[in-house]
Amino acid sequence: MEYGLMPGRYPAIVRGYHAGRRTCRVEIPGLTDGGDVLPEAEIEYPIGDKSRDGAHSTELEITLGDAVWIAFIGGDPRYPIITGYRNPQAGNAVDWRRWHHANLELLADTLMNLIAGGDVLVKSGSHVTVKAPSVTVDAAETTCTGNLTVDGGLNVKGGGSGGTSRIHGNFQITGGELTHNGKNVGSEHKHPGVKRGGGTTDGPT
Repeated sequence: MEYGLMPGRYPAIVRGYHAGRRTCRVEIPGLTDGGDVLPEAEIEYPIGDKSRDGAHSTELEITLGDAVWIAFIGGDPRYPIITGYRNPQAGNAVDWRRWHHANLELLADTLMNLIAGGDVLVKSGSHVTVKAPSVTVDAAETTCTGNLTVDGGLNVKGGGSGGTSRIHGNFQITGGELTHNGKNVGSEHKHPGVKRGGGTTDGPT
């Protein structure tokens, strides 16, 4: 391109992306028409989004065919820089703020809050893992729709007023002891002072 200084911004289209260099080959209508090699443009990242510097580097998603705005560093048309996306005039999302990338990570040194006035949905295609020294679920009702496996101990307090715990359906205990107030009431418990006979006892009273 043989032009003088070119201040301002110009519409362009992404035709190539180099992830390692963080650069794009851009088509600039009216400026690159008929050119053999499209110019290589830098990508301007917002403050806080660091491509490489620091411990928390990040990448902005670039898709071939993206409509963008470009400027020229110092007005020199040899050095284009992408300053942002160029929104279409129709078909835009309303009332939604979305992020998309192959992988996402949110990092906070102290506290992270997720607050919603309505429902919150966490959906995974494979598995969800929560790692913490302790986890508190503060809810009036908690429902697990599938099987629940507890590898460690299970302590059911029944609330401060000694609420009742109920189990509907079969309840099977394998191994260990079943105790109530310190007494074994499992398969090995015995009743002393009983004379053996052929009858059976009545149901519990």
